[in-house]
Amino acid sequence: MNAQALKYNLPRTWDAFFGRHGNFTSTQLAAIPLLLEGHNVMLCAPTASGKTEAALAPLIERHLPPARTAPQLAILYLLPTRALIADLANRLDTPLERLRVTAAVKTHDVDTFNPKRPPDLLFTTPESLDALLAAQARALLGVRAVILDELHVFDTTVRGDQLRVLLNRLRQVRTHAHQQGDAANALVQYVALSATLAHPAEAAARYFPASSIVHPIVPVAGGRTLATEAIALQADSPAALLEYLQTFRARGWRKALAFCNTRAEVEAYATALHTAGSPFGAAVYVHYSNLERERRHEIEQQFSQAEAAICFASSTLELGIDIGNIDVVLLIGAPGSAAAYVQRLGRANRRQSTVRAACFYRTPLEQVLFQCLKSGVPTGQETGQVHAEVDSVDTVAAAFRPSIAIQQIFSLLKQSPTAAVRLNPLSELFAEMLPADDLRTILGHLQGLDYLTSARAGEWRAGRRLNRLVDMQAAEHNPLSLYSNIQSGAGQVKIRDQQSQRVVASVDRQWLNREVLTLEGRPLNVEWFDGEALWVSAYHGSDAGAQLRYLSARQLLSYDLARQIPAQFGLAKGTAPFVQTDDGWLLFHWCGDVYGQALLDLLRYTLPVEVTAQPGLCVLVKDEPRAIPALPVEKVTRYLHDNYRQYEAMLTLGAYHHLLPVNLRRRAVLAQFDAPRFVEAVATLRPVRAPEAIVVDLGSLLI
Repeated sequence: MNAQALKYNLPRTWDAFFGRHGNFTSTQLAAIPLLLEGHNVMLCAPTASGKTEAALAPLIERHLPPARTAPQLAILYLLPTRALIADLANRLDTPLERLRVTAAVKTHDVDTFNPKRPPDLLFTTPESLDALLAAQARALLGVRAVILDELHVFDTTVRGDQLRVLLNRLRQVRTHAHQQGDAANALVQYVALSATLAHPAEAAARYFPASSIVHPIVPVAGGRTLATEAIALQADSPAALLEYLQTFRARGWRKALAFCNTRAEVEAYATALHTAGSPFGAAVYVHYSNLERERRHEIEQQFSQAEAAICFASSTLELGIDIGNIDVVLLIGAPGSAAAYVQRLGRANRRQSTVRAACFYRTPLEQVLFQCLKSGVPTGQETGQVHAEVDSVDTVAAAFRPSIAIQQIFSLLKQSPTAAVRLNPLSELFAEMLPADDLRTILGHLQGLDYLTSARAGEWRAGRRLNRLVDMQAAEHNPLSLYSNIQSGAGQVKIRDQQSQRVVASVDRQWLNREVLTLEGRPLNVEWFDGEALWVSAYHGSDAGAQLRYLSARQLLSYDLARQIPAQFGLAKGTAPFVQTDDGWLLFHWCGDVYGQALLDLLRYTLPVEVTAQPGLCVLVKDEPRAIPALPVEKVTRYLHDNYRQYEAMLTLGAYHHLLPVNLRRRAVLAQFDAPRFVEAVATLRPVRAPEAIVVDLGSLLI
């Protein structure tokens, strides 16, 4: 369909969404006709390519006709973060008002949803959708379309598993509405959006009914050119960073977004700029999840409105919160995944054709990881097509985590008009995700723990401990959220400013023994701890910056990223080089931290091996390696069965995982670990003596 014909087919929404641009992007030309025809669409397209309008405009045309009668929620727009929801709702406020489409927001922070007079469109998170299903499921009877934005953030995670079940629950609500005559049909149209998603067709099938995926992927041409610089940065000094920032005036740059991998690094580098002075003056900001929501929002606004500024952030600004135009993105340390790398790069120059980034490495390993990440996005490559490269790199286990069933059972008990759950409906809800026998085992185990009680044959109700958990939902230190599978911050304490008495952030309890901490790049004195909060005041010491640590423990090194390293040394795939040392032989296996730990333990059964400074990269063996012993799947499975607790902390298994029966806890570890994949990875390794030309470089990875 050409642009003129497409404009004709958008009589309501053309002017509101596209009129000021006068045309469509290639993304919109590809996706909108499919959605107008009623297809489900998995849309992979570059950042700033108009994905939101490509999804929303045709859905409004199809499902919100001008002659609507009674108010009814028709479109759900699901996003991964509250900040992203607030930003998008604000950005779409004007076009929606012009179309007389009512919208509301429902998150933990903001709730403008009125079930007695529902809006046409609701922006929400999976967790808030869960709460809505549990308390006001009737408000969802008229939902006819669902938008899943930033799907890559959800997919293959605990939140993605929860979302899969929630969409099944929504489909059940729609089916019931149709059967009761409250809806003309039970159909729901879906569109998922992502700029970087591994295996998009497989991902879509996990969330949409397979029979209705007519066009699971919309290939889109276009993107932005990538220009990166690699800069060495001393691990104990920000000097190179400060020197780089001094070049901004000559380059014509005013604003930078600097990503760090930990909160401590965010604070250290921001403090260094405040202490040493910077070309931005006082306009040095920080942004991470420990800051209170109101303060994060203030920072976003101040940074967006500033003419010249820098903001140091953790992953909280990877997603598309509108913080204005950014001249350059700074990456201090390599991120933990290719998807995060691409997402961070995508924040730069959103209104221009070139993405500019500076990659600061503090160790030889960080330098090599940056080279691996960049190899998926060659200079001049269109950043919008990075997902095609990521496909071959980031392969994550997609096994459903059984702990989600516990959280969903608790939520369903709140939704049920009889305050009970039964096995057969649960089995239908978890079809193709969890067998009925597993559900029966979970129900029996929860009954034994007093979270459930058996009312009559095949029926369970809330037990004493679940009722207590429900009562604790409003408590500040609630151990488990009834509608969330994200680990809670129950182990954190609030930081209160002594002068204003305002809560400004939260920190881990390990900070209780500190006399000085940094917040937003400024040192603060800890005055006292009252059992609930750390009270702080303006710093009254000297040279607090001298104690700053600029390099934190690195993020967990995945197998997918580690296995890209050999190519940077000119080694063929599967090559496991070994280097002789005074203590033995360093055997580089490139398995990453999780698989590396398992390999170390399993080799100890047959070889004298020891741990190294980088167990995700190599082990130390006493004798010259000839071959790596075969590791049958059965042997690896037995090892994981015996050592499952060690891997529970390394794998993301959900907040309710500890409530599973032991056999299911073991199986969850096995499923996420993926023993066959591990065995294949080890079997492909071929030990060879490292070429002399790379011996020193290999050794430097252990620094």
